Amino acid sequence: MKKYLVILAIGLFIQSQAQQSKLVLFDNLIGKTWKAEGNWGDGSKFKQEIEFQYSLDSTLVITNALGYTNKEQTTYGPRNHGVRSFDAESNTIKFWEFDIFGGVTEGTIKNVGKDIVYTYAYGESIVTDYWQYVDAYTYNFIVGDFENGQWKQKYLTTQFTAPKKLGVSFDFDHQSLVVTNLMKTGDFYKDVFDFEEIPHPERKPGFRWFNIYGNSQLHLIKKDVIEFKKDKSIHLCLAVKNLEGFIERLISKNIDFYDWPGNKGSVTDRADGVKQIYIQDPEGYWIEINTAKH
Repeated sequence: MKKYLVILAIGLFIQSQAQQSKLVLFDNLIGKTWKAEGNWGDGSKFKQEIEFQYSLDSTLVITNALGYTNKEQTTYGPRNHGVRSFDAESNTIKFWEFDIFGGVTEGTIKNVGKDIVYTYAYGESIVTDYWQYVDAYTYNFIVGDFENGQWKQKYLTTQFTAPKKLGVSFDFDHQSLVVTNLMKTGDFYKDVFDFEEIPHPERKPGFRWFNIYGNSQLHLIKKDVIEFKKDKSIHLCLAVKNLEGFIERLISKNIDFYDWPGNKGSVTDRADGVKQIYIQDPEGYWIEINTAKH
């Protein structure tokens, strides 16, 4: 029975993975205001401001764009409203762009690494809009005749940029946990997560420090404390690329895992496509392991 439940849990996880949103290539565009200006090949001006947002549990991407709304290019305002959606039948991302003049442009989208490539018919021509990733706030933007990885003709070359967030920037340094059984709990984190143990800078007893990733650390501190309820809402969270493989490790070590509601052997599907499971360390602290990308 236990073997059956294990196979069922892994099967359900694989199935949910297969249903994950196909629109993750838009993640970097979401929630930012992208602006670009330039000149078309015929000398006319190009100016656009566009915003992207997810809709319907991240199964759609909705866009709203400002641009010139008259032929004289003297009036600037709402110009386009777009939809991007994954089509399972053709296994492609399709888009529809509705403009203020009553026109509709439709085509397909694919990614080349972090680049985003639109292809569509315009009159008798096949046109490509190429968003070439530079950094999280910059894309080179090229419109033209693109075939077999080569530009035959470029109609527009400019750059979309989004303002960087202002304010104080922080890096995560460490999380400390108070424990009563320092050896058992420290061995748990070392064995289950393969954390590298690092020395306390003052070599004090009653501490075990571990390196999680980069300069991020976990500090265990031995103290005799009054027991308090270790609620799941208070937890350490770790992201992993291969959640299925980590689940197999937990099963091999007879460590139970749960989804957010508390169902044993289940995986939570978050609205943004991230998968989550929860386990407890020997002290009863909750740990979330998820598939969030960093």
